[in-house]
Amino acid sequence: MSCVAAVMAVVLAVLQITGGQLRRSQNEDPLQRHGDVQGQMDGEWKCPEVRNVSCACDLPHTLRCTGGKSTFETVARALRHLSGTSSISLLDCTVQNVGSLPARMLDGVSLHGLVVSSGEIKSVSDAAFDGLGSPLQALGLPNNQLERVPSSALAMLSGLERLDLSHNRLHTIHNNSFKGSPNLTFLDLSNNSIHFISPDAFVNLPFLKVLRLQNNLLTSASTSHLQGLRSLVDLDLSSNLLAGQLGPSTLPRLPNLQVISLAHNQLNSVRRGSFAGLEGIVSLTLNHNQIDVLEDHGFRAVPTLSHLDLANNRIVAVSSASLAHLTKLKTLDLSHNFLRSLTSDLIVPLKSIQVIKLDDNDISIVAEGALNTGNHITSISLSDNPLNCDCSLLYFAGWLSNHSATHAAGDTAVCATPPSLENGLLQDLPVSKLTCGGEDSVPPPEGPLASMQPYTGTKISLRSYQFDGSRISLGWTVVAPVISYYCNALVIYEDVGNHEVLLDSKPVRCNSSQLPDAKSLTLSLSANELQPTHSYRSVL
Repeated sequence: MSCVAAVMAVVLAVLQITGGQLRRSQNEDPLQRHGDVQGQMDGEWKCPEVRNVSCACDLPHTLRCTGGKSTFETVARALRHLSGTSSISLLDCTVQNVGSLPARMLDGVSLHGLVVSSGEIKSVSDAAFDGLGSPLQALGLPNNQLERVPSSALAMLSGLERLDLSHNRLHTIHNNSFKGSPNLTFLDLSNNSIHFISPDAFVNLPFLKVLRLQNNLLTSASTSHLQGLRSLVDLDLSSNLLAGQLGPSTLPRLPNLQVISLAHNQLNSVRRGSFAGLEGIVSLTLNHNQIDVLEDHGFRAVPTLSHLDLANNRIVAVSSASLAHLTKLKTLDLSHNFLRSLTSDLIVPLKSIQVIKLDDNDISIVAEGALNTGNHITSISLSDNPLNCDCSLLYFAGWLSNHSATHAAGDTAVCATPPSLENGLLQDLPVSKLTCGGEDSVPPPEGPLASMQPYTGTKISLRSYQFDGSRISLGWTVVAPVISYYCNALVIYEDVGNHEVLLDSKPVRCNSSQLPDAKSLTLSLSANELQPTHSYRSVL
């Protein structure tokens, strides 16, 4: 968040806290509102005059000043005896060449909100906020160089409800960091260097509802210390160092939490029991991680979830049990993954789903009946997927035709193959074009795709493996007396530490009806990313 954005956040907070001199309805014209504000400034409220310091009032009861070391003394002198017609609710000071906030810096001044930034402030006097003429309710010290929470100074502000310490150099949150601030409802610690949180750091904040911790250096060991926040509703842990499995011990029990972001971390899987004690979550953001495994019933504990963002991960497939229990989910984002097909396994559990984002996957097939239970779907986006527009997409083409009045996938479902239909919109193609068995088409086996069963374990096994540094050759044996199959992807995992990481997902095409021996399958393809001494697992 920029300095201006941080200041505006505090401005809005102060206006909200103080009953709001600035109120705006959804249908109000912004230009009309500007006239109303100007009228208030000219008729009901007058911007105070501050000599020798550059100050301006762009909102009623809000004063912004820019200056140097003498700014606080000069501003305090000007504001100390203001009457109600020119009183200030929020003071925003940007000062230069100031490394410390002095004692009694605004002695006798009545404020509801204060924002101070310089880019240089490293310390705050224990008595910095002594002598204020009224209890301060919102304080912002963003964009400075604070290395520790100014606990003693904050202890003088027992009525403080909102605190912004973002964009500083904080590295540790101690047990007593907020001991004197029991009434906080909003706390922004984002964009610091926090790597350790003491086990009882937040137990003295019984009313805290919003906690911003994004862009720090937190690991799972520290996030488990976010205990005691019984009132917390919104938690942002994005862009930290959370790695490995998202499991039962990753997060503490936060019974009132509704919104949580774990985006831009290094999580690789969602395990069963991951959200135990978080039963009230309605929005979960997990984009930009390394997730390739969604364990069956991994979301059992959060049946209230309505928004789930899993974009920019490494997900190859989603089983019907992976998203089981999410009957209230309305929005699902799986864009920028490695999904190969859209099947009923994904849609069936989602009884209330309305929006599905599947852009930039490897989807070539939409299975028969995949969307039959999606009665509430208003939008599916499928841009940048290699759709194979043959007879296997007849069902999907029909579904698009029947849902043309909604914001369905019509303008994003673009054919990649066969070459004769490349870049064509599926919804614009006549049914006669969706055929199998042509020269540039690889036909699927007979019968609906949805009825096919995958063959794994003893039914299909790797017979031979060769790697010459640039290409791999894999020989598979299909051990089944009678079998008809085709394949479309080879997924390669690399063993890293004690878990597997998705390395690549390569498109392949095979059809048992076109092989001399359906029980023997050989694939050869480029693999420059493989290393001779590393361990890999190949999944066909």
